[in-house]
Amino acid sequence: MSRVMMLLVLLAVLAVPLAAAEEGAQEPEKKPCPPPLPFHTVEGTGGVLLTDTAYICNICEEPLCACFSRPTVAATAVFFGDKWLQAYTVSECLFQRVELSYAFQYLGLGGWPEDARLATKLDVREDHVAMHVVGARAMLIQEGDFGLSWMPAITAGARFKFNEDVWDIDSDLNGAVRALGVTDNEGWDYTATASKTFSGILPKPFILSVGLRNTEAAQTGLLGFSGKRDTVVETSAIFFLTDRLLLAGEYRQKPDRLGRVPGLVGKEEDWWAVALGYIVNDNLTVAFGFTQLGEVMNNTENSAWGVQLKWEF
Repeated sequence: MSRVMMLLVLLAVLAVPLAAAEEGAQEPEKKPCPPPLPFHTVEGTGGVLLTDTAYICNICEEPLCACFSRPTVAATAVFFGDKWLQAYTVSECLFQRVELSYAFQYLGLGGWPEDARLATKLDVREDHVAMHVVGARAMLIQEGDFGLSWMPAITAGARFKFNEDVWDIDSDLNGAVRALGVTDNEGWDYTATASKTFSGILPKPFILSVGLRNTEAAQTGLLGFSGKRDTVVETSAIFFLTDRLLLAGEYRQKPDRLGRVPGLVGKEEDWWAVALGYIVNDNLTVAFGFTQLGEVMNNTENSAWGVQLKWEF
C-alpha cells in the first residue's frame, strides 16, 4: 500500500509542471511577491519549525532559468535538556509549483547512552543519531485558483527518511531496539497541506494552515520506523505583528507505536511550538522558538528552545 501511495504522490508532483507547460506559451500573470516566508521546517520543507505550510519558499523571485528558482537554505538548532537537534536544510522551487528539499538532522543523545549502560550493562558507542530527509512537494492548487477568493493553496508531497545510526545502537543493545517495535531504519512520510492568508480581519494579515501526514516514523524517524502507518494532523497559525515581525504557533500530532522502557524510552507525545520571526530583509529571516516535546527517550522535554537562520538567494 505504501508503494502505491508513493507512486500516486510522485505522479501528482510530476503532473503539475507538465500540465502548466501544456497550457501554452502564454505567460502567466505576475503576482506581487509575498514576504520571505515560510520558514524552513527541520525537515527542509516550507513551513514553521515543526509543521508544513502549503507555501513554497522563494517561489516568485527572478528564476535562474525557465525551470529553476533560486534556492533557500537554513540552519536550525533546538536545545532540550541535555539533548540537542541540529538541522541543515535546503529547498529548491521548480516551475513555481514544485518544491524539492533536503535536510540533514543530527540529534545529540546527551546522557541517554549512560542511562542505557546503567540499565542494561551494555555500552552504546553512539552518542548521536543522524538522519537524512529528501522530499518533493507539488502545489496542486494555488491560492485563489478558479477565481475563488476563498480557495486555499493546497500542496501534496512525499519525503524519504534514512536513519544512519539506529541499527548500530540496536546492535550495541543486543536487539533491544527491534524488541521495542522498530522494524526499519528508513521510511516514507506522505503529506497534504492547505494554507490560506487572511487580510482585512485583523490589523495585519495572518496565515492558517492545516495538514495531514501519513507516517511510520518513531519520533519523526530519529528512533527508526515501526512499519505500521498512522495518519496524523498538523496545524499552524502565523500572525504578522508588524510588516517584519511575526508570531507563529503550531501543533504536530504524533503516533505512539513503540514499546516503553522506564527511564529509557517513554511515550511519544504530540509536539507544540511558539515561534517569533523577524524578516531582516528580502533574503534573511531569523526565528526563535519555544517548544513542548513531551517525553523524548529518557526525559520529559517541555522547555526546549530553538533558533533558525534562513537565507533566500
